[in-house]
Amino acid sequence: MKDLTYNNAKGINSLGLKFSVLVFLAMLTTGLTVAFSYSSFLQKIQSNQSIWHLLLVTLAVALLVTAILYFLLNHLVLKRLKRLALAVNRVGRGLQPSLQLDNEPDELGMLNRAFMAMNAEINQLITGLDNRIAEKEQAEMLARKLSKAVAFSSSGIIITNHHLEIEYVNPFLTELLGLQVTDIYGKPLTGLFAADMQLLSSEMLQTLKDRQHWRGDVLLQQGHADEMLQHWVTLAIAPIRDEKGTLSHYVGALQDISFIKQSQKQMERLAYFDSLTGLANRSYFRNQLRKAIAMSQRGYYSFALLYFDLDEFKLINDTLGHDAGDDLLIEVATRLTSRLRDDDTIARLGGDEFAVILSDIKDKIQAGQIAATLQQAFQQPVKLGTHTVAISASIGITVAPDDAVDEELLLKHADLAMYEAKARGKNTYRFFSQQLNDAANERLLIESQLREAIREQQFILFYQPKIDLQEDILVGYEALIRWLKPDNTLMPPARFIAVAESTGLIVPIGEWIILEACRFLARQHSRGYAVTVSINLSARQFNDNKLADMIEKIIQRTGIDPAYLIFEITESMLMGDTDAAIRQLNQLKRLGISLSIDDFGTGYSSLNYLKRFPVDELKIDRSFVKDIPEDRNDMDIVAAIIAMAQKMQLRVVAEGVESTAQAAFLKQNACYLVQGYYFSMPLAEQELSHLTFTIKT
Repeated sequence: MKDLTYNNAKGINSLGLKFSVLVFLAMLTTGLTVAFSYSSFLQKIQSNQSIWHLLLVTLAVALLVTAILYFLLNHLVLKRLKRLALAVNRVGRGLQPSLQLDNEPDELGMLNRAFMAMNAEINQLITGLDNRIAEKEQAEMLARKLSKAVAFSSSGIIITNHHLEIEYVNPFLTELLGLQVTDIYGKPLTGLFAADMQLLSSEMLQTLKDRQHWRGDVLLQQGHADEMLQHWVTLAIAPIRDEKGTLSHYVGALQDISFIKQSQKQMERLAYFDSLTGLANRSYFRNQLRKAIAMSQRGYYSFALLYFDLDEFKLINDTLGHDAGDDLLIEVATRLTSRLRDDDTIARLGGDEFAVILSDIKDKIQAGQIAATLQQAFQQPVKLGTHTVAISASIGITVAPDDAVDEELLLKHADLAMYEAKARGKNTYRFFSQQLNDAANERLLIESQLREAIREQQFILFYQPKIDLQEDILVGYEALIRWLKPDNTLMPPARFIAVAESTGLIVPIGEWIILEACRFLARQHSRGYAVTVSINLSARQFNDNKLADMIEKIIQRTGIDPAYLIFEITESMLMGDTDAAIRQLNQLKRLGISLSIDDFGTGYSSLNYLKRFPVDELKIDRSFVKDIPEDRNDMDIVAAIIAMAQKMQLRVVAEGVESTAQAAFLKQNACYLVQGYYFSMPLAEQELSHLTFTIKT
């Protein structure tokens, strides 16, 4: 086009020149013709010289006219055509025309205007085309970037048609599912979901229909049962619309959250399940209990709450070791679970305590039947390493909503019933009753009053004499605590010692007893009476590592001779952690005091352990003495205990002597140290002067 426009411009210049030549020739021909015609006419008049002069004039006129015509033609037509040709030439070379074309009202002006309009339209078209090309190139570049981003994305990208049939998946998703592209294309998106996610599939389809957007966590599942691949993903689905706004496709973005789900599951197990047995823990059990209470309050069903506590688990744990104890708990959990229904909840609350929620219970009879079935789980012994141990459990039962509809009250009721089962001989079950609740309230009242009694020092000591039958003299006393209430009534130890022991109040009470008994002993010695004082230690006191230090300080404070101080402990206190018990006994023996095993024969001590304990005295329990001489078996047992003690070079004391026959039998069998109501009941210190026995001096 550039060559064409350039040639057109050259053509315009040539055209002007040719036109001028033709005008010149025409003028010349016309002049010559006129001249020759005129010369023929004048030949006769003038000479030949005049003819040539005329020709010259004609030629000059023709040249002048031609020059004038050429100038006018060039100025009026050819120059304007040349400028237009140059403008066309520049446009043809892709440049803007630099010459300003005229806008005359003639034909050339119209041509100039048409050319300028055409040039503006061409420029607009070229600009639009350039923009379209640039936009297309940019779109293609962006598409390539997006394609690479989708292909190499660490998230799954899936595109479906408006029927949710898969049309595209990126490589990440195919690798995640372990499938080929051909296995996925054309299939419904919900076909990738696990079977148990079908309810979610229905909800997703409905949400897309209503809102056309959806987001949630789904479980993808592919493969057969033996090679099942499952992945938890978070899926977000959004619509794709065409330029008319019509829904054409859906795009879904999937992020693998299997690790998060596994972590959540592990955290839930740590938060709600016992790591040892795999049973529910206390937190999960509380949640289930609250749900059961809500269901019972709405009238759906009644349920029973059972508390389990293994009998003598501490003994097994201490004697066979904690690993054996853990194995026992695992076996118990397995046995209980196998006997429960799917709707029931079993939990390990801690230690050897288990709890069960029995849902949909008709009445207490059904709850009792299930409890009896659960107790059958303990009939078979458990093999723990090389040892075979028998196990049993005490079970407390409360029924909701009959007994209560409050969480804490139900737990309290089940706990009370369990302790009642233990008090009734263990290896049984007991239901909660109002009587148990009244007893618990009384214990709470006693605990409150005990705290006040400790602050106000409302306790006093009574002393029961210890008699030597061989010498018929008083050789010592046993210090016994009494609680003198503000209304001047005495509360016997049987009513408050157990409460003090369970609440830990026995520790300050026991320290007060030791201090007052040592002061009493110091007063007796100052009067010249060489008597001993026996003091009972509670289990909580005996297990206190600071016990020996506390006794030593009291001995130093009161200035007594520790040889006249006897501390009494029970067999059960010694048979837990025997090594720790022996260490504690040795600590006490270093103080110079004597040690006595109280209520001997009622526990389960082994003679092998007994010979290891650094004790000085055995006290025969009153239960073996009270039926002498009617019960021959008791007489044989007492005689055997006395003989054994003598063989082990231990003092032996019989308590609970209430008749002449009992005293005579004991004396006949060489048990000379006795105490009991036959000789004297426990007395306050100011009443001891009325005793008729000779006091050892």
